[in-house]
Amino acid sequence: MAIWDLYSKRQADAARSGADDVYQYTQVSSPLRVQITQIAIQAIGKVARSGGSYGFPDVENSLWTGIEKVYCREKGIYKISTEEHSGSRIISFMSKANITDWLDLLELICKAIMVAGHQNQYGHRSEWEVEGSGADAIDEINYRLRQATLGYQYESGNLLRIDSQYIHAEVVKPALSLLNGPAYAGPREEFTQAHSHYRKGEHRQAVAMAANSLESTLKAVFEIKGWPYTKGARISDLMKVARANKLWPEYLDTSFDQLVATIQSGLPKIRDNDAAHGQGAAPKVVPSYVAAYALHLAASKIVFIIEASK
Repeated sequence: MAIWDLYSKRQADAARSGADDVYQYTQVSSPLRVQITQIAIQAIGKVARSGGSYGFPDVENSLWTGIEKVYCREKGIYKISTEEHSGSRIISFMSKANITDWLDLLELICKAIMVAGHQNQYGHRSEWEVEGSGADAIDEINYRLRQATLGYQYESGNLLRIDSQYIHAEVVKPALSLLNGPAYAGPREEFTQAHSHYRKGEHRQAVAMAANSLESTLKAVFEIKGWPYTKGARISDLMKVARANKLWPEYLDTSFDQLVATIQSGLPKIRDNDAAHGQGAAPKVVPSYVAAYALHLAASKIVFIIEASK
């Protein structure tokens, strides 16, 4: 399904630019609840079909009933709502459930979506009017979670909290915190824009903006220190200025060679190859894992540079 970048989304991204994290973990918005429900119905199928004109009961979609059975057993309850069919009860409950219950059901729904994606040989897809592939549905769920800044993703069969990942907790959030000041307003805006592009699936733009935030951080440090530099300097030239002014202690010179090499061959090279130059006749596709790597690499360098400047 196509993703539209509505005006309200852009306004919300701008309002979040001063936050201490790019995600939150405690609130599920009403639009997100509706979006997840719509994706689930499309990927798992209708909740039931008519039993016919002879008084036979409706036939329920076994995947929806399976989700409810597992959830009720694990929670120690009989029913989650009073609607007629399992799928209807799940949908109704998720419209008002607290964050923990909602996430538990979301994980079960994601598992059912993947099962539905492999059941075509049994006629499940046609019988229950399943649309699209399971993988595409999971990709959209993860996109909707990111776009809503709810910090969870479904990966490798489980729902994961993003800030439980070491790289986010130890690198991305500290980078945002260190950039929280008027002297670093420019690089902070670029860094948050990079995450905004990533949440929207705009991976090429995310890579380019991550590189910009790193370069702007170096320039901000130079301005704070009063170190002259050429305004249009490339990353390699900026690193020469940092080294000449002993931004890091001398005893780190040898080990810092590897960091310089990583910066020069890592993030800027990603940006040069995949984002900043003309893409040619055939559009370039930057995978999400490349964009994530660029964001994390930029964040780690920003933390190092600002801490070293102190």
